[in-house]
Amino acid sequence: MNPTKQAKIFDTHAKMYEKRRQKATIDTKWRHELLAKADGDILELSAGTGTNFPIYQNISSLTAVDFSLEMVRYAREAAKETTYPCTVLHQDVEKLEFEENTFDTVVSTLSMCSYPHPAFVLEQMAKWCKPGGQVLLFEHGVSTNPVVGKLQNKLDPFLAERIGCHVNRNMLGYVKQSSLHVNRIESHLFGMFHLIFATKHEA
Repeated sequence: MNPTKQAKIFDTHAKMYEKRRQKATIDTKWRHELLAKADGDILELSAGTGTNFPIYQNISSLTAVDFSLEMVRYAREAAKETTYPCTVLHQDVEKLEFEENTFDTVVSTLSMCSYPHPAFVLEQMAKWCKPGGQVLLFEHGVSTNPVVGKLQNKLDPFLAERIGCHVNRNMLGYVKQSSLHVNRIESHLFGMFHLIFATKHEA
């Protein structure tokens, strides 16, 4: 999908995401478990309306990025409530330019489904992360349950067009084939949702 068209889809959903941000959902516990490990200077990709902002604890700074202008507007308001320095950038993640080895922790939560080139984004995460730093992922993909997986494959073209999200990607496959060192994986809900704790290899 054209990134501009995809961004406009997320623009139309921003208000719904903002309402969801303000209340606990099924994934709140998983976000807390993942982000408890975040430390130092953080880069969060596709931060949406800022759902994760109040979850971070004892970090030095947060740089958050999203390609939806409406999402960014909400996230910048959420950033005013943080206890740490928080900068929100309006930018396409696949076109981001940061110096190599810039961040202590790189975070993505439920965003890898939307990138045209997820393998490329994972390598960019590794590039921007400091040697020995963390890459923390909470992602969804094709279920390990054959029946659920078959349904996801059938629905994917429709959902990708309507909500800009692919539901049948093999996210664990992408991560395991990347240059990241995977330390731990937790899978939930028919093997559709994954908490992935990875690090960048030391130089």
